[in-house]
Amino acid sequence: MVLQRNAEVPVWGWAAPEETVRVSINDHFAATVVGQNGQWMVRLDEMPAGGPFEMTVVAGRETRSFQDVMVGEVWLCSGQSNMDMRLSKLGSETVSEAEHPSLRLFRVERATSDEPLDDVDAGEGWSRCEPSVARMFSAVAYFMGRHLTGELDVPVGLIHTAYGGTPIEAWTRTEALSAHPETSPVLPRWDRRLKRYEEQRAQHEAAVAAGDTASRPPAEPPARYAPGGLYNAMVHPLVPYRVRGFVWYQGESNVWRAMQYRYLLKQMIGDWRTRWGDDRLPFGIVQLPNYANPPRVPRGVFSWPELRESQLLASQDHENVGLVVTIDVGDPTDIHPLDKETVGHRLALWALGDVHQHDLVYSGPMFRDAEFVDDKVYLSFDHLGSGLSTRESERLRGFIIAGADKKFRWAVAEIEGDRIVVSEKKVVRPRAVRYAWDDDPWWANLTNREGLPASPFRTDDWEGVTAGAR
Repeated sequence: MVLQRNAEVPVWGWAAPEETVRVSINDHFAATVVGQNGQWMVRLDEMPAGGPFEMTVVAGRETRSFQDVMVGEVWLCSGQSNMDMRLSKLGSETVSEAEHPSLRLFRVERATSDEPLDDVDAGEGWSRCEPSVARMFSAVAYFMGRHLTGELDVPVGLIHTAYGGTPIEAWTRTEALSAHPETSPVLPRWDRRLKRYEEQRAQHEAAVAAGDTASRPPAEPPARYAPGGLYNAMVHPLVPYRVRGFVWYQGESNVWRAMQYRYLLKQMIGDWRTRWGDDRLPFGIVQLPNYANPPRVPRGVFSWPELRESQLLASQDHENVGLVVTIDVGDPTDIHPLDKETVGHRLALWALGDVHQHDLVYSGPMFRDAEFVDDKVYLSFDHLGSGLSTRESERLRGFIIAGADKKFRWAVAEIEGDRIVVSEKKVVRPRAVRYAWDDDPWWANLTNREGLPASPFRTDDWEGVTAGAR
């Protein structure tokens, strides 16, 4: 396994009540008496990176020894299918190269529960990163960890706890959801869905009893959608295993309620930090990539741009929360793009630059403010790197502009020093600018000179106004 360096390390378990438990590793020692409920916990003093060590746990006459224990960096990696995508999906050659002794992997099996569980199914538990293990591990997490081990030169442990096709509320405690007026509606919505299913099932059973052979049973609501269900089974048992931070790749299942997502994400981030007892634990968000095949429904009902905006706002509203932009590495025809190496690499850049304070550029341009002067709009950005630029040295594309009529038109945009000037001759007095505001903004090409893409943004807060430029 890997234990988090330079931090107090909780070690816990179960034993007979009132027994004395002693835990030792590398000249560090802690002891406690088991409670009446059979549970115990000790906290080891912080240790620098190193290993391998042996950890020994003694309770009464029973001894457990754990070999090859390393001390380094630990990250918990969660989300839905794009975080859950296995390395094997990228081909046998990529898998065959996954031999990294200082990288350790822990994959939680998919599960749901109505109540918080004490333990998880993780197969054989912690394993060294080698092809036979890595092939079933999160590709995004693997590439992030591989880059971190090379740059930090310390052991890295990755916890993969993800489940495809799941909404964020399933990963959040119901107590946290009910504590905010914008998120609490997900609870009665789920209850109504369950009630409707029970009514339909009763109708089906009555029809069958009456001899109706054509009646078909209703589809049961997937348990993985239940608010709190995945938190209970796949996150709660991991608390309080000491981690450096979290990385999160999810949102596809919440685009139907994209505006609500900013509150859902805020509640989840805050609650996870509270559960781990550290309200500053780093949290990295992967912003949804470009995708061109959403269902044909009215914009505003199903909105990738607004979901990305919610992710951006969450990163700006919290300390120690980073955003990794991926609108340039998606697949317009596949909701599961295969370029997971770039995503993992950018997550590692964020961890190195923001969390570890390495002197490097780890983010693309982030919109800061807009100045409206006559017929032009002057945009300023953070994370300029060595300067604003464009992908493939083309003219700047991706900006639309609107006046008081709220009708957007394609705009002319030019880089002037550290700012971008946006205008359109038919918009005499502009009131709003948007960038990359589309499901698949493949044409948007603003970057810094380090090649990291700018996040989509808008200067307005108009509701119900589509970005369809003319």
